[in-house]
Amino acid sequence: MKKSNYKVCEIFRPKDVCHLGNIENVPAWAHMHHGVPQKENFPDNGCFQMSPDFPKDKKFADVLNNIDGFFVVSKQLMEFLLSEKALKQNEVFKVNILNHKRKQENVQYFIIHQINNPRCADESQCIGIKSKLLPETYVVLSKLVLDETKIDSEVAIFRPAEYTERPFFRRDIADKIETAGFSGIEFFEIEGYSDF
Repeated sequence: MKKSNYKVCEIFRPKDVCHLGNIENVPAWAHMHHGVPQKENFPDNGCFQMSPDFPKDKKFADVLNNIDGFFVVSKQLMEFLLSEKALKQNEVFKVNILNHKRKQENVQYFIIHQINNPRCADESQCIGIKSKLLPETYVVLSKLVLDETKIDSEVAIFRPAEYTERPFFRRDIADKIETAGFSGIEFFEIEGYSDF
């Protein structure tokens, strides 16, 4: 079977790395889950606080897990993605990180926001349950097959419109991220993947 040109991205927390709560001070945060551009709306004071559920976890990784499922990355990873021209159809917004005492940490993090999510699931081969509220999307998914003809080949990071829970990466960029050793992120082949 020919492998997809794309990989599934998973964010994981290395030992002692902080887990972030919900995004704060961003009124249009819900629109971001639907790939709506926020260039004119994203505030300067957008932030995340470290989750009180993990009070001992205070370290940082290149990708930080957060309740909202946004792709939050270090300055180093953001600049790497820029240098690889991997941010077409993505927006970049600086966000502050607050520690458990709500004091701002002296670190630089960014949301890489996927916009204009392509409708690219080959639904004749997908296995899942559609949402009653948003019938064009899956709420349960055990098999995803992409119709790659519906994905702009120059787009390296995207979320399928039918499944926006996590970003997908073009294979060449995913492989370079892994080779570079960025922390808090890993990739899986779409074929045979069922942990959506």
